[in-house]
Amino acid sequence: MPAPSWLVRRVERRLGPELGRLRYIASSRRIFWKVLLPCIVVGFVFGAIAEFISPIRSTREAGHFNDPAFFAATSILTGLVLWSMTLLGSFRKLLVFDHGIVAKYSQKHTTLVIPWADVVPGSIRAVTTEDGTDPDRRLVARRKVSLGAGGRGALVFQARDTFWVFASNQDPAPLVLAIQESMRDAGIPDAARATAGALPAVVLTGRTALD
Repeated sequence: MPAPSWLVRRVERRLGPELGRLRYIASSRRIFWKVLLPCIVVGFVFGAIAEFISPIRSTREAGHFNDPAFFAATSILTGLVLWSMTLLGSFRKLLVFDHGIVAKYSQKHTTLVIPWADVVPGSIRAVTTEDGTDPDRRLVARRKVSLGAGGRGALVFQARDTFWVFASNQDPAPLVLAIQESMRDAGIPDAARATAGALPAVVLTGRTALD
């Protein structure tokens, strides 16, 4: 398990009395490099607009590209700022505690806590795809929530009439085993049935209905 960050430690202190010990941290990361160039293009568009409407320091008239270096630098910086906003959804974690799962914990009001008692027995599965594409895109359900940023494998389980999917480039097996151990140690009556058949990962070859 990777060393917990300060944010994870804060969540552990806050939820520890309710959920017990932190057992495992699953990470999901997906950086949207493809939108970097479009964001920089938008930055140049904003910079061009600013050149026509913003006066230069020495006059009350717009600068009209009197300083090309400054125009290029500010436009690129604007594009990088726009692209950095996509990083907010690029890093996700799923925390396995003694008595449940925690996700979306960056803000207190968004924290999602799912105790083991809410998990539908037998719904826990590890899934993957043959071509390495995100399995989350192939899973279909009336109510489905993505907890990860994307990846080659995923953990799927049902709780509160919703299917929850955590996709990551990490092997889902350690996450599934951590859940199995936590549910068993927590004394969940249906722990064996809830995790039976969770491994090995199911290989998805097309759109798969969860309902």
